[in-house]
Amino acid sequence: MNQAVFNQIYQECQQISPYLKGEFTDAESESSSELELISANRSNITIIKSLHSSLMQQSPEAGRSYWLTRSWDLLTWQPLYLTLTSIYQLRILPDLNNMLQQHDNGLVAGFRFNCTDCATGDYECLIRQAGKQLSQLFEHYRKELDQWARCRPRFTEHLIADALFAKLLLMQKSHPEMSDSFIRRHAKLWLDALNFSDLHLKSLCLSKLDNKLSLNRTSCCCVYKTTAGVKCANCPRLKQKSKSCTN
Repeated sequence: MNQAVFNQIYQECQQISPYLKGEFTDAESESSSELELISANRSNITIIKSLHSSLMQQSPEAGRSYWLTRSWDLLTWQPLYLTLTSIYQLRILPDLNNMLQQHDNGLVAGFRFNCTDCATGDYECLIRQAGKQLSQLFEHYRKELDQWARCRPRFTEHLIADALFAKLLLMQKSHPEMSDSFIRRHAKLWLDALNFSDLHLKSLCLSKLDNKLSLNRTSCCCVYKTTAGVKCANCPRLKQKSKSCTN
């Protein structure tokens, strides 16, 4: 793949969020960067400790569950968005082993690639490859975060599944050709690729309000524990959650 293809990926990502900004780098610019770069190929323990500590300082009232969950969400949101955007918009998959994420004072935003290697293929092929790469990347992050805060695989599985489904549903809004059956089928493909339980599929259900496919989260972001935070509409801690939709 050439750099023009990556420019397409970056443009698509920028339409999702201005914080999801990609750029190219090389060994020289990487080593001279003033930003902390999170890598799939080396230890990030010092950076992850800095991220977690920044969140503790910014929201001391929120407590351990929020600091842990927020750290995890920040570490994983860009790889998930990048992967789904690349596959569903362009039918390609960048090599996530070459992805560097930028951390600065408790915020992980912006990423870099130093190689234009990409895989191509149909949805099922790319999802299988993406699941393998994401599993390796996220397990690398989890083990390092676990050294500073108890971060167990079952905990992160729920967070990843919820985040993945939420992004699929968000993509569906701008792609009406992605039917509910398409989303359900692809959700199953992703769970298989990540080696996750099919029980997560129960989270996708039809809303009683508008009969549209929606997500009942099984994980909580804990943002309500911050001073300005409130529970999300689909927070699993809300008592009315179980009455909001049907499978």
